Amino acid sequence: MTEQTPAPVSPDATVSPAPPVSHAPTAGSAVPVSGPLTVREISAEEAVETLLEVGGSFLQTPAWGRAKAGWRRTHLGWFDASGRRVGAGLVLSRTIPRLSRSYAYLPEGPGLPWDVVATDPAPWLDPLVAWARANKAFALRLGYPVVSRIWDREPVKKQVVDNGLLSFTSLPAAVDNPAARSLEAWLDRNDWLPLGADGVAVGQPRLLCVVDLRGRTDAELLKGMNQQWRRNVKKAEKAGVQVRTVGPEGLDTFHALYVESAQRDHFLPRPKSYFDVMARSFASEGDGDDRAVSARFYEAHVDGDVLASALMIRFGRTFSYLYGGSTERNRDARASNALQWRAMRDAAAAGCEAYDFRGFNTSLGATSPLTGLLLFKLGAGADVVEMVGERELVISRFWHFAFARAMATRIAINKRRKAARATPDAADI
Repeated sequence: MTEQTPAPVSPDATVSPAPPVSHAPTAGSAVPVSGPLTVREISAEEAVETLLEVGGSFLQTPAWGRAKAGWRRTHLGWFDASGRRVGAGLVLSRTIPRLSRSYAYLPEGPGLPWDVVATDPAPWLDPLVAWARANKAFALRLGYPVVSRIWDREPVKKQVVDNGLLSFTSLPAAVDNPAARSLEAWLDRNDWLPLGADGVAVGQPRLLCVVDLRGRTDAELLKGMNQQWRRNVKKAEKAGVQVRTVGPEGLDTFHALYVESAQRDHFLPRPKSYFDVMARSFASEGDGDDRAVSARFYEAHVDGDVLASALMIRFGRTFSYLYGGSTERNRDARASNALQWRAMRDAAAAGCEAYDFRGFNTSLGATSPLTGLLLFKLGAGADVVEMVGERELVISRFWHFAFARAMATRIAINKRRKAARATPDAADI
């Protein structure tokens, strides 16, 4: 998520309903559960089936597990007393070398009926902790996919332009979820420690930009964009920009544009091999464009000259924009706007409820090039959605301390190898 686009101007005042996030609690998703819950390993196919049923994140799929080299993956299922599977999650584990102790991580997961979980977390989380202890995990890290607050885009844009990137968090939110406050209080009482804070980028993003697609026509989605965005969509049409989708064969073109964007905006790009593994992991999930899990490169071109490319992932009811890049050639064609507009319409046509622009790096100042990227997303009609986010439970302080020291040493070594001008990529996807 690294493409720099000029900040939109002359916004139209529009307020959308609270955007959905497929792995967030939704009204009416309560699942009657009988008796105590248990957690045990399940197959990858069973995991996908359950995640689609309860609304889980693509970060909990087998494809994501295959994409994370160096991590052991385990699929877990939650079962009630009747033996019915009522939840699923992907545990990524990293083991201390030559020891059996491991660090366990569930990014944006697991897939559970979170509106039920938030009211009484212990019956759902205690079996997971017991499983982690039995498997010699010294720490358990979990991304809680519960919506905390939502801000409408217009006040956010004004506040960011006038007062800096994070100043909008002091504004009253359009949505403030009491279930999130209850869950956070329980987590605090039970020693689940928050990771990161405002101004620090840690793990998966806590602040997301999401466009609500529910029940909206193409005309309504276009109207939800600001004036500059609509103008740029028209410019792209007049310039003859066409958008196509390709599979893993689009990697080389994508990465070249992504690296060009990195050089232009002064961030450290990820290697091509990272995206190669990711694209192929999701491409192998099934056959055909109608499957529930898929990854595609979108390419915006004029007469075959690709000006912008982006990696998109669709899982269940959510369509996610992960990374993008563009060239300085023919900037007036507004290829990036055309690309996102095509992807948004594809998502709506596929029955998705949310177009997820993913997050933004909250450690950046208001003058950072990536602030323009945030405004680009808001101009497209996205609202800012804050999740409860990542928490960590330390099971063994000794092994956790040893692991933290080893990781700190590794990070310090890697930093010395990086170019002095480079900064980390905006998202820890």
